[in-house]
Amino acid sequence: PRTMLELSEGIDLSPSTTFRLLSTLTYYRYLKRDEQTNEYSLGLACLELYRSFSESNDIRQTALPELEALRNDVKEVVHLAILDQNEVVYLDKLSGLHTVGIMGSRIGGRSPSYCTGVGKVLLAYEKNPTYVEYFDKNPFEKFTDTTITSIESLQEELNEIRRQGFALDRGEHESEVWCVAAPIFDINGEAVAALSISGPSARIAPLDENSELVKKARLTARTISIKLGFNPDR
Repeated sequence: PRTMLELSEGIDLSPSTTFRLLSTLTYYRYLKRDEQTNEYSLGLACLELYRSFSESNDIRQTALPELEALRNDVKEVVHLAILDQNEVVYLDKLSGLHTVGIMGSRIGGRSPSYCTGVGKVLLAYEKNPTYVEYFDKNPFEKFTDTTITSIESLQEELNEIRRQGFALDRGEHESEVWCVAAPIFDINGEAVAALSISGPSARIAPLDENSELVKKARLTARTISIKLGFNPDR
């Protein structure tokens, strides 16, 4: 929640212009105002927007049956994500069937690309990569002992991902959460999304030796890609 003055300063608009915008957004329920604090927060119309997006998103609709089958098979958390401005946005998250501690990812949430499996695999297959310039202006943040913190290390990792066809996250964003991620391609052969299998390190590490988990992630990603029109023989 933010007050009108906080929002005015944050978006660099005059208070009068900001007030008119807030009034309109509140009228259409995109925002709601707390009568006690005069703070604004997101309204129910935003939830309706998400539902409409979710129902019309071809990638999510195509992928969902395969993601559910994968989750039921491996019993771990399964994510579907895309890349937006060199950050990861989660389109879907299917909860695992095991007991899992706190995992920060959520549908609609964002995460850094350089220290997540889905993010790294999407960076690796980006058709017109912009990450060098992006990370030059947005320094790496070290989240854990295994977080990549330099462009040289990231490029080396991305080369390895392209060579092997999948990415591993060894607790690089959340120390106890490990994952394997695979790219999803569209009819033009572009990586439009990625899926991952995530779980606590105590259960799925070391991923390097968990070839069955890697195989299942890649096979599911391939199946979804073919449904989107991708020709793996091209």
